[in-house]
Formats: sequence, C-alpha cells, structure tokens
Amino acid sequence: MSVITRIAPLALALSAALLSTAVQAHQTWLLPNQTQFSVGREAPVAAFDAAVSESLFTFERGLKLDVLRITGPDGKALEAENRVSSRHRESFEVKLPLDGTYRVSNFSQAVMGSYKQGAETKRFRSTQANLAKDVPADAEITSFVVSTSRLQTFVTREQPGKLAFVPEGDGLELLPLGPVTDLSHGDTTRFRLLLDGKPLANATLRLQREGGRYRYKLGEEGLTSDDKGEFSVSWTEPGRYLIGASHGERPAQGQPQGTRDKPLQRASLAATFEVLPK
Repeated sequence: MSVITRIAPLALALSAALLSTAVQAHQTWLLPNQTQFSVGREAPVAAFDAAVSESLFTFERGLKLDVLRITGPDGKALEAENRVSSRHRESFEVKLPLDGTYRVSNFSQAVMGSYKQGAETKRFRSTQANLAKDVPADAEITSFVVSTSRLQTFVTREQPGKLAFVPEGDGLELLPLGPVTDLSHGDTTRFRLLLDGKPLANATLRLQREGGRYRYKLGEEGLTSDDKGEFSVSWTEPGRYLIGASHGERPAQGQPQGTRDKPLQRASLAATFEVLPK
C-alpha cells in the first residue's frame, strides 16, 4: 500500500470532522455567572450573558433580548438591572433578595412567511405589532408561520426551597420537578416539557455539554418526554449543559403553508444548567 493510499482515509476522516464542525447550526443561550449564591453583607447579585454561537457557551455574537421574565421564589416578578449590549454578548444583573430559586427566561416571537402582490412574490419577517406595516394590505399571504423562542436558566440564593413555578404559558418551556441549581455529577433531575402551558408528550430533546470547540464530537445525548411530557436527566460529568428542544407544525400535502387566521406554529427552547464535582 502506498503512503498516499494509507493517508487518504485519515485525511478524509479529518475533513469530514472539520466539515461537520463548520456546518453546526448557530444556537442561542442565556448563561448565569454561577447558579448557587450565598448571602454576605449585602444581597447577592447574579450576572447573566446572552449570545449566539456555533460552539456552545463561546461568546461569538451578542443576542438581542426581547421579553425578559424573571420570577422570584415567591412567584413575583423582578426587574433586570445594568443591561449592557456589546458585539459579543448582551449582559444584565438580577438582585436576589430572597432565599430560594429564581427562574430567568427570555421570550421572543416573530411572524414570517411570504406574500404575493401582482406577479411578484416576496418573503417577510415581522412581529404581530408591525405586520400591517410590513405586509401590504392588498397582498395575498401565501405562507404564514408564528415562531417562538425561549431561553431559560435558574439560580438559587442559599437553599433551593420548594419549587412552585407557574408555567409562563406560551411556546416551549421546562418546568423543573426537583432542584436544578445545586447539582453534582451523579445527580438526576426530572423535568416536564410544556407547549403553550400543556405537557408535550413524546417530544425529542437534546442534552449538550460545554467544550464542543475542543473536540470533534458535540457530546450530545438524545432525550424523549413520556406521555406526561416528563423526562429525567442524569448528570454524568461536571460542567455547564444546555437542554434544547424544538416543535414545528408541518402542513399536510397540498394544504396551505399557514394563513393569517390559522398560522403554522413553531417553537424552540434552550435551557442552561451548571453541574459541579462532588
């Protein structure tokens, strides 16, 4: 066997791996500086960063935050402070005045599709509020999709306490059924996946651990919700993780690609967690 023949399979394998890495889809995420806080002289303050990247938790491009929803342990809403936008990340802080677990999420919604005006067909991406501005009144809408996206994460001051989060009720979201902040490798956490506030059964999710830029394999694990929308995650290694899910309606063959009165619904979710060594 020639040297060229022996090297070719290795070169092809490396090329395939590099190509696989290069074509990874961009993902969005919301990450706290840490998930567990103790009380000192003052109430602790959690810092959060949001970004878009190919490699998980690498700051590549800042993500514009739309509707931030911050829920305290008592179920009351809190406001973000010190919001800063930069090229590589969008950042903000949240004071933690009470002991217990806080839920932090960003929710965004867009409408998109295409319309026909005369002989010309154009695509559009807008919001419900701006739709009348972006699509002419006399246009015939030929496809219409409502897309929602939610980023989630959780932080705790002192002990997690009882988790009693009420579903936010729009798009995909995770409802934790046990502690989600004071995690060590070897722990197991149970969740319920919801779509528009209702359990989503038999859905496919992915669990991804950080560090993908340092290896060819993404380190992804597939998960599936049961008939109650519930699933468990076993945290096998320390690190930061993302649980992702998506749900999309597909029209039947020959049916409209969504209309203004009955749009197709598509939703995505990305939730982040931190797991420490025992």
